Amino acid sequence: MTQCNFCRLKNIKLRAKERGSRVIVRTASFKLDGRGMDVFVVPKGEKLPSNKEMIEPCNEFPNGGELWEKYHRAWMCEIPGRCSC
Repeated sequence: MTQCNFCRLKNIKLRAKERGSRVIVRTASFKLDGRGMDVFVVPKGEKLPSNKEMIEPCNEFPNGGELWEKYHRAWMCEIPGRCSC
């Protein structure tokens, strides 16, 4: 069975905490006209680059730029307030 976005985000946060990293959730800026959320994991001591510094997925860079690939973990259409598995 596929995990719901609530549980998926919970697992991303758990793995990040185990590694001493932090999770940042930002409003998506390129998919579905800005709807949805991008989930980034940032190692301790590092700062998440601004949206202008990261190359998001596009025709030229289908997986995004180097910084996007390094920090981006997931895109979620919506993140509910509780499990819906």
